[in-house]
Parts: sequence; C-alpha cells; structure tokens
Amino acid sequence: MDTPTPLTLATVWRDLHAAVAHTLVTNQFAQGGVLIAALSAAAVFARSLPGRIWQWLVGRYTVTLDVQGDDAAFPWLAAWLAAQPVGRRLRHLGVVTRFNEQMGGQNLTLGIDRDGDEVNVRLVPLSGQVLVRVHGHWLLARPLRTQRQGQNGRPLSGFEHSLTIQMLSSSRSVIPDLLRGAYEFTAGKADGRVEIHVPEYQGWTLAERRVARPLETLIYDGDVLGGLHADLTAFFADREWYAGMGIPYRRGYLLHGPPGNGKSSLVAALAGAFGLNVCVLNLATPDLTDDRLTSLLTNLPRRALLLLEDIDAVFLGREPRAPTVKLSFNGLLNALDGVAAGEGRVTFMTTNDLAGLDAALIRPGRADRHVLIGNATRAQVAGMLRRFWPAWTDADIGPLLGPVADGLLSMARVQEYLLERRADAPAVRRDWATLTGHGCPTRLKLLTA
Repeated sequence: MDTPTPLTLATVWRDLHAAVAHTLVTNQFAQGGVLIAALSAAAVFARSLPGRIWQWLVGRYTVTLDVQGDDAAFPWLAAWLAAQPVGRRLRHLGVVTRFNEQMGGQNLTLGIDRDGDEVNVRLVPLSGQVLVRVHGHWLLARPLRTQRQGQNGRPLSGFEHSLTIQMLSSSRSVIPDLLRGAYEFTAGKADGRVEIHVPEYQGWTLAERRVARPLETLIYDGDVLGGLHADLTAFFADREWYAGMGIPYRRGYLLHGPPGNGKSSLVAALAGAFGLNVCVLNLATPDLTDDRLTSLLTNLPRRALLLLEDIDAVFLGREPRAPTVKLSFNGLLNALDGVAAGEGRVTFMTTNDLAGLDAALIRPGRADRHVLIGNATRAQVAGMLRRFWPAWTDADIGPLLGPVADGLLSMARVQEYLLERRADAPAVRRDWATLTGHGCPTRLKLLTA
C-alpha cells in the first residue's frame, strides 16, 4: 500500500494556484470577473491620481504655519496681515469698540464726542483667505474664529482665534523672515508704547498698547522715582553676578500707601522707561487657583513686569478675605519664589493696607524693597502746579501752599481739582479753600475720606 504524501503549506499553495490558473483558462465567467475587477481598480486609481499628485505637490512644495490666538505671535501676524493692502479684501469682519491692537485691523474714526475726543472703532478679520506675496514667496493667509468649547463639548462664551499661513516654498527659510517682519511691524517697533497684558485661561492676552508716560512727568516725594529707576538699572545689569553668586535672579517691590497716589502709574512708567511691558493680575479673581497662578507666572511674556494689584484684598494674614478666593496662601508664596519660579522676573505688589499683610509674603526675596507712596506733600503739590502752569513763579505758588498740610490730600484729588480748572487759572486761586478744606473741618473730612 502506498504511503499518503504529507499535507504541507507548500502543497496547498501549489494546488490552489493550479486550480485558479485552470479556472481562469477554461472559465469565461471567471475571466470576465477578473477583467471587471481590474478595470474597476484602474478606474479608482485614475480618479484618485490627481488628488494623490496634488497632495504630494502640497507636501513637497508648501510650508504651513498655524498660530493660535492665545500665542504671543498671533497679534503680530494678525496686525501685519490687516495692514497689507490685500488684508482689506477679507469679507468676514468684526467690530472692536474697545480700542486695542490685539488683532490688528483697520482703524476707523466715526466722529467726535461731546468731550472733543475721537470715536474710534477697529475692523478685525475673522475668517476668509487672501493671497500675499512676501520676500518673493506667495502666502495664503486664512484667519479663523470658532466658538470656544468646554470639556463636555458645550459651547462657552467667547471665541477662539487662529491664523493659518500656507507658503508656496520648498524651504522653511521664509518663516523666520515672515515672523521677524511681523514682530518688527508691531511689538518690536520702537514706538514708545507699553503693552498691557491680562490673564486669559492659562496664559496672557494683550489688552492694550498705551503710550509710555515719561518719567519726568511723574511727581513723587523725595527720591522715590530715582531710587527705583537706579535699583532696576542695577538689577538688569547684574544677571551674571546673580548667577555667579548662586542667588535667584528675581527682584520684588512692594508699593504701599493710600489709594490715588499713582502706584500703578509708577509701574507702567518704569516699564516704559526700560522698554518693558506689564502683566496685570488681580489675585482676588474667583477662578484663580494655585495651579492656574503657577501656569500664569510660568508663561509670562518676554520682557514684562508682573504687577499684582491690591494684594491686601485677597488675604487677611494668611486667611482668605472672602469665600470666593480659591487661591491658597502657600500657593501664592510658592508661585512667587518656589522651585518652579522663573528667573529674571520683576514683580511689583501694591497694597493700601500694609498692616494686613503677613510678614512671609513681604519678606526680602519676595518683596526686596518696600516703598511708601503716600499722600501729597507740599513739594508734590507745588510740582503739580508747575506742571499745569509752567510760567507760575514761587510768588504765585507760595500762598497756595500755606494751608496745605503734608499727607492731607491724595495726588489724584489734587490732579482732578486742577483738571477741572485747567482753562481758568484765576479759579485755581479763588477756589483753593475747597481743595484744602481750610477753615471748614467738615469739608476737610469729606474731601479726605
């Protein structure tokens, strides 16, 4: 009896191949089916071939740059795009009545209000696409605005902005030229403006760009202004010294005193003098947690001072002043000078109530210098009068200073009084008693309350 041949994979494959070959040779229906399948596959491939070729060309000869609205580069590129002649061809626009330069746009003057000030609005691009030629390369720019979405997919209030720029180039070398040009057109322009940034989720957004106030227009008691300017100058020049000494390269200032005497104005003016910007943060914001504060301080924009306003409104000692405060005292301390605290940061804290602050918050290392910004002295009032009326002599000013007591009035009160009479110098002398409360204790109490 013959022994059966063992069944192997090779044997099965040979038998299957022989069966298929026999069927295709002898069976016309099978031949037709194979032909139809081949023609169908060829047709599908032919239909997709242009798309495949296009996709290959796009991938090979274009570069795409995506910028989200919360990134620092977004306002540069948006303002640059809006300034291009073709940028005005975009048809989906938004109107911004709060004048700022967050998204660039076209400025329109609608008229003059009753105070004689211009009424301005800005048209900002929201969506669409335009073709721009930059440095010999064609760029397709597409701004986009979408509804903000929550974690559960539900729409939130507000919108998210983005900008996509697609460049017809096989090299990415055009990107640095584009970004450099947009930066120099906006944030890098030496136009004497200070950018004010405010928190937005885990990062910062540009709120406005204001003209920097010259330091010589500020009037403070003694050498407050000169001392702070000299201290900051030394700090910025000592980076290598800090590194060599192993000391964290940070500087903190506490400005304290009654309201209305220019604590925040002083910070903005110092920022302008050093070519810096200002990030303003209110610690009493209900949705400010320890993690969010750490993220905000970690993601500070370049060359920016941090301004923490009215820190006495958050904690009384180490306890929150209100149940809505989610920030913890230890979280604040760690964010200011913990392990993750950034190098090179300059922090200004302001308070109207120095006595209510815990010593740990304002010790050296967190607040290296404490500066009193008090109510007006006679010298400050005299300086304010000379600012408004430079031609006035000591003989004109001296009689007005007699009833003025040091520390009686806030600088804001003196300035408002002079502003109301800026076109009527005789009224300044005639009504001076209403400012000082001289001879009327009740009026004085009301004015200084």
